[in-house]
Amino acid sequence: MNPTALIMQSSVLDNQAFLAASIEMLGYSPARKADAYKLEGLPFDLSCLMAFKDKEASSGVKEANSVYELFSVGCLILADERDLPEILEISAMPFALTETISRGTQSAFVSGTLRQWRSAVIKGCTDEVPRYVRVCYDTIYLQFRSIGLESIFDRKPFNLNDHTFLLE
Repeated sequence: MNPTALIMQSSVLDNQAFLAASIEMLGYSPARKADAYKLEGLPFDLSCLMAFKDKEASSGVKEANSVYELFSVGCLILADERDLPEILEISAMPFALTETISRGTQSAFVSGTLRQWRSAVIKGCTDEVPRYVRVCYDTIYLQFRSIGLESIFDRKPFNLNDHTFLLE
């Protein structure tokens, strides 16, 4: 079985309270650039925190590197019981592991900061890991891309003949 993954949880700001307090304390809205770029969800929150730190900060998620430790993401991973240990080792993050109703298949809920996920996905999308590990981390990369966080990886996918890709 090919491993699969799904982002299930992420940190969120109480935007209403954060923005109201920030405007009162700082005299400006940290959401100004995020709103201009029509950001939503975690990219919006990252942009707001960057503008909280520095009024002139870019709205780009890529530049938010200094606040990656402030947000966490949880991902559900499903894989063959023989493959999951190596997938989890690459992540180097805390996890909760369980058996599934499918024989030989395990599931893990893995949680870490954006900085930890960035590191794990980059390590997991190389030609130095087995294909099944790359399949899993390719899927996680695509999940991050689907929520607007592709730019935190600073790399573009390079397709391989085995229907996986590397981040270069």
